[in-house]
Amino acid sequence: MKRYILSLFLLSAITVTAYTQSLELSNKNGVITPNSTIIQEGSPDSAELITYIHVKNIGTKEINVLCKKSQLTMLDSTETTMCWAGSCYPSNVNISPNSRTIAVGEIVTDFDGRYVQIAFNHFKPGESFVRWVFFDEANVNDSNSVTIKYTSYPLGIDDAAAAQTMLSNAFPNPAGASAGFTYSIPAGSVGTFTLRNVIGSTIQAEQLQSSTGKFIISTTNLSDGIYFYSLMVDGKLCQTKKLIVKH
Repeated sequence: MKRYILSLFLLSAITVTAYTQSLELSNKNGVITPNSTIIQEGSPDSAELITYIHVKNIGTKEINVLCKKSQLTMLDSTETTMCWAGSCYPSNVNISPNSRTIAVGEIVTDFDGRYVQIAFNHFKPGESFVRWVFFDEANVNDSNSVTIKYTSYPLGIDDAAAAQTMLSNAFPNPAGASAGFTYSIPAGSVGTFTLRNVIGSTIQAEQLQSSTGKFIISTTNLSDGIYFYSLMVDGKLCQTKKLIVKH
């Protein structure tokens, strides 16, 4: 019995270690919930929206951190750029060429992401979703991210379609051979399910066949780690959630 308890304890410790998160993100409002979505509001007459994110090493060793942007869905004629590790990069750079060494307990405050209009002198009404991912250069699964919903609606206009959508938590989660989901979208809308890895590369994308339903995806061929699944309605990203795969 003692041997069984010890084995169970070691297995639990290994599982926890595999998904240890060394990075904590925050902004002027405080700590950001890991892998969450926050709204950054603008208006059609805005020229630029700037996202400031602070990155703290809450792990037990010094790490070299890279930043990646994933432009999940973008309003026409918009683009994003980032400044990280002492340099600013053009819009065609998605992963910072340089890493930033962060000591244990250190907070780095020099990141900014810029969302800009490139064809006009103001934004069109609408929204864009951009995920900023910070990860250990030596271990891509040791990461944290935040998705920014950049909005440029006139005051008083809401996205009614997004309010009517629902995407369930994955079950089971962590997933072994498969994961199931339920969803609902407004009648007459086009819904799309997308699965991405931790640095934003698309693993799977499929169009939903009805306004409500349940579907299952196979995770047999996926490596152990963290993934993100999203629901898009009529080309707009409405919800993103986290899936852990553990075989």
